[in-house]
Amino acid sequence: MNKGFGIAALVLAIIAIFVPFYGLWVSGIACALAVAAALAGDRIFAVATPIIAGVNTYFLSPAISYVLTQDRTGQLIVLLFLAAPFVAIALNAFGAFRIGSTATR
Repeated sequence: MNKGFGIAALVLAIIAIFVPFYGLWVSGIACALAVAAALAGDRIFAVATPIIAGVNTYFLSPAISYVLTQDRTGQLIVLLFLAAPFVAIALNAFGAFRIGSTATR
């Protein structure tokens, strides 16, 4: 389950590069899938997805870079979506939250 979410997130992040107007929304969905993958135990795809989405958002979207320099709320939302997979990796690594595994004592 974790690799499936991770691969889907990575594919969506790559597709978002080529989608003209809705690419940022697709990047947001990709980051949400990366969070699910990270909570299920994946590390590789959960790290690669927000990096690709961040490059897409900050360097390959000229309109959004102008908006992000003018609006602090937009910056916060983008940073939350890009940081969420890393927080999910930390939560899974410390055992605080996991998807798809049973608790053993």
